[in-house]
Amino acid sequence: MQFFLGKVVVITGAGSGIGKALAYALVKQGSHVVLSDVDEAAINALQADLANLNNPQTGSIKIFAADVSDYENMQAFSSFVGAEFGRLDFLINNAGVGLGALFQDCDLKDMRDLFDTNFWGVVYGCQLFLPLLQRAERGHIVNISSVLGLLSGPRVSAYSSSKFAVRGFSDSLRHDLRLSGNQINVSCVFPSGIKTNILANSKIIVPIGSKTSSDAERERLEPWFWTEPTQAARDILNNVMKGKTRIHVGKGARFLDFISRCFPVSYTKFLPKSLLE
Repeated sequence: MQFFLGKVVVITGAGSGIGKALAYALVKQGSHVVLSDVDEAAINALQADLANLNNPQTGSIKIFAADVSDYENMQAFSSFVGAEFGRLDFLINNAGVGLGALFQDCDLKDMRDLFDTNFWGVVYGCQLFLPLLQRAERGHIVNISSVLGLLSGPRVSAYSSSKFAVRGFSDSLRHDLRLSGNQINVSCVFPSGIKTNILANSKIIVPIGSKTSSDAERERLEPWFWTEPTQAARDILNNVMKGKTRIHVGKGARFLDFISRCFPVSYTKFLPKSLLE
């Protein structure tokens, strides 16, 4: 894809999963990538691996350890990108965390921490990188939501609401940028069941006295994570190239969007019972 050749791309949460797969795909297509993650060791290793691809089109590969929930940290990150490139063509707000628990078992601090990353991290990224995106010929923001930003279920009150927030923010931001005359597109991505580390890294709380355990819950949900990150990355980039504003990724994502709109109250009757227990 010549579309991404020579473009400057920032990816948050690039140390694993979809972010890592996007980094590989974009480097192979000749993009200048700036990779960020809270796990500094992960992006150091990724930078070394990408540099060894021996791709004649490889552009610059820069890294910056950043916690997207820390505004000052993100300010430093945007300043770094500005100093290195002077512009930004694509901002991919991918960093995210999970939390699985019945609402009545959730700690409010855990919920706030999740929102700080999943929602405020996206907001910070968009606000702080917007001046650099405006310097590009046609900037593009890609915010990663989830199919749980289209519909919801049990044990995801915090996660799902944060992803609904990303969806609403992305839609409104697109209109705001249009009204202010900015030639910047905004895409929102709705992944379904991608084989990433999010399940392993998510805090899962089971009710006191429950016959199950956090590990058992992970094992129960794992079969639903079936799409490889490399396929997810291909689908995202193909749709970004087409200028799509709503991007479905992974098995069943488009179907889940369909039933959420056609059956907004009763969509659960179309879902497997194992996901509703």
